[in-house]
Amino acid sequence: MKDIIVKDAVSLDAKVVKVTLLEDRAMVQRTGTVTLEPGQHKLLVKDVAPVLQDLSLRAQAKGAKVVDARVRRAILVTSDEKPEQAKALEKDVDALTEKVKQLSEDRALTHQRRIRLEEILERGFSELPEDVSWGLSAPQWKESLEGLYAKVRSLRERALSLDQQVRDLTRDRSMLVVQRQAFDRPDTRFTSWLEADVVVSAKTAVEVTFEYTVPNALWRPMHSARLADGKLTFESRACVWQNTGEDWNDAKLVFSTARASLGIEPPLLDDDLLTAQKKNDKVVVAAREVVVQKAKAGGGGGGAPAPTTVELPGVDDGGEIRNLEAKGPCTVPSNGRPAVVPLFDFVATPKTKHVSFPELELRVFLTALQKNESRFPVLAGPVELLLQNGFVGWTKVLFVAPGEEFQLSFGPDEALRVARAEREKEAESHVDKWKTMSQSVWLYFSNVGDEKRTVEVKERMPVSEIEQVKIELGIKRTSPKPDVDKNGFLTWTLELEPHSQAQVRFAYDVSTAPGVQGM
Repeated sequence: MKDIIVKDAVSLDAKVVKVTLLEDRAMVQRTGTVTLEPGQHKLLVKDVAPVLQDLSLRAQAKGAKVVDARVRRAILVTSDEKPEQAKALEKDVDALTEKVKQLSEDRALTHQRRIRLEEILERGFSELPEDVSWGLSAPQWKESLEGLYAKVRSLRERALSLDQQVRDLTRDRSMLVVQRQAFDRPDTRFTSWLEADVVVSAKTAVEVTFEYTVPNALWRPMHSARLADGKLTFESRACVWQNTGEDWNDAKLVFSTARASLGIEPPLLDDDLLTAQKKNDKVVVAAREVVVQKAKAGGGGGGAPAPTTVELPGVDDGGEIRNLEAKGPCTVPSNGRPAVVPLFDFVATPKTKHVSFPELELRVFLTALQKNESRFPVLAGPVELLLQNGFVGWTKVLFVAPGEEFQLSFGPDEALRVARAEREKEAESHVDKWKTMSQSVWLYFSNVGDEKRTVEVKERMPVSEIEQVKIELGIKRTSPKPDVDKNGFLTWTLELEPHSQAQVRFAYDVSTAPGVQGM
């Protein structure tokens, strides 16, 4: 490859020292030092990102004055360049091609020999009557035919073996060709470099800093939680993707939740049209499910409201811009592949318990309630779950402020089994004509393990918002007695000894006044 040559330019080795990543871009800082004589000089920084935004370029110098800074781009011809791995793949492809060619020739020769022997056998059978007339004995026929048949069988077996080898080698060659095609690229590539005009009054060492913004770079938070020996080790990480055309080697990475692309505009005001209509004499009721929001751990670890539209894969910072730094210098190559960077971690003492929601899932789940012991917030994102024996699954966590409690579920406990049954019955009062629908639910729990388990069971019943519909818990038909909150959630705490069973039964009645219609 022919390198870029700029006349009367001083090469400056300005490496990437700091990168601030946003949701959809990155701000790169390069710094380099060079000794200059008095006068005006043109500095050259090679191999910068071709996609950098020209308007975002800024240059500062210590010991000199920056007159101008600009970015230049060019197309380089790279027809002779090939990655080492691509060259190795090409050698493997050529070797397999030659081997397939040799085996194909052996297979063709084997097929020809087999065809000739089969022709000899066919002619031998046609000449048998003539041999009999000349007094040729049967043992002589048998010996000749058996020898020919043995050779034909041997040639057939060899032909089948060669066919299988050719198929296998052809498949391997096709796979290598696909891998080699992944390295194919145009014969030209874009390159760019920075130029800066500086003025120096005396011979000195000048430190020049360039800052610019590049697209094709983003980050998202991800976490890992390991529950073992009564402790929970929580690690917060950043998953980084970048395909800017420049590698970030041993650079300081800062992860920001700022949204530079979001502008603030006043909303448009429209006229509100008010109309009046006659009140309906009939009462129409409709059953609906409402998501109950909780700001603390019971709500899943955050206070963000339930989304009403498509949830975009952004970064939830709790309404305040956060800047998180990586633990140390990191290297992120420009290949578009994810790179995981550790941010911070903490160890907490969780409160573990087993919970069950039989209406949703007939399982008992192990959950852990702990505080965010770090001085940094836990940003919303996926969490990798690990137990003593290894990986168990993934979950999500919402924004968790420092010192706030949040809850994680580590999957079902296989030693606990759950069964659920329900029954409905309708009746109408002959006196006031109120209709009553009675709902009965039976829950069965069993512990097949060798350890005692305490299980928190949650069920729900409807809650009425109008006087024409009354909902009451059947106290006499409910055993044991549950704790009931204002949202209609019923909670039991069961103690399950090893190899034991437990049963929960509850019932509630939904009564509707005459004239009430359902939807």
